[in-house]
Amino acid sequence: MTESSSIQAAGPPFPVAQFRALIFDLDGTLYRQERVRRAMAWRILRAHLWHPIQGISTVRVLQAYRRAQETLRLSGVSGDPVAQQIRIAAQNCKLGESEVQLRVERWSDRAMDLLSQALRPGLVELLQLAREKGMLLGVLSDYPAEAKLSAMGLRNYFDVVVSASDPEVQRFKPSPRGLEIILQRLGLEKHEALYIGDRPQVDGAAAAAVGVRCAILASSHNQPGPWWEISGFDELRNALCGH
Repeated sequence: MTESSSIQAAGPPFPVAQFRALIFDLDGTLYRQERVRRAMAWRILRAHLWHPIQGISTVRVLQAYRRAQETLRLSGVSGDPVAQQIRIAAQNCKLGESEVQLRVERWSDRAMDLLSQALRPGLVELLQLAREKGMLLGVLSDYPAEAKLSAMGLRNYFDVVVSASDPEVQRFKPSPRGLEIILQRLGLEKHEALYIGDRPQVDGAAAAAVGVRCAILASSHNQPGPWWEISGFDELRNALCGH
């Protein structure tokens, strides 16, 4: 028996039905991020068949943009974190900030229709069950989240949506600031919410910093910690039902 299966067999380490709210990370948690990235790579390739150098440049810009967030995650930020992310990516690519922002926004928009096709199995059923039980629902994302949730057809499920660039936050996870803001907006104490993410060192660390219970979607890179490792949303739904 693997470590993951033994955790599943033991069941959740806390009574899931006690929570009044579920708070979700977005990218990589609500949908399979790698699936979307692969599809986008093909789109970029097809769009630049006759201009391969420009296509390679675009891929490098998007990669630099993602890496810039990890740099800021480790070093911390002051001011708008998204603006700083653009600035670092532009410096690393030796391009103007406006050009980097244009490419990031253009290709982010062109990925929107892919999100609903990559939803994690059991997500909608979990959200519906939580609503039936009268639970509150929130999203905390390091990227702007409203348009993505609308594209996935999920926006109406959530009471609160918070992102790192919100004026009250201005921090990337694992800073606990975003979770603190969500709890404030929902009018809840930390013991009343469960946070669900996919990255132990980011989502798990943010939850631990604020004292919120956490569930982490299982993957090959998971690591032991003070969170409940789940195989998928069906496992969380079953726990809510008392199975």
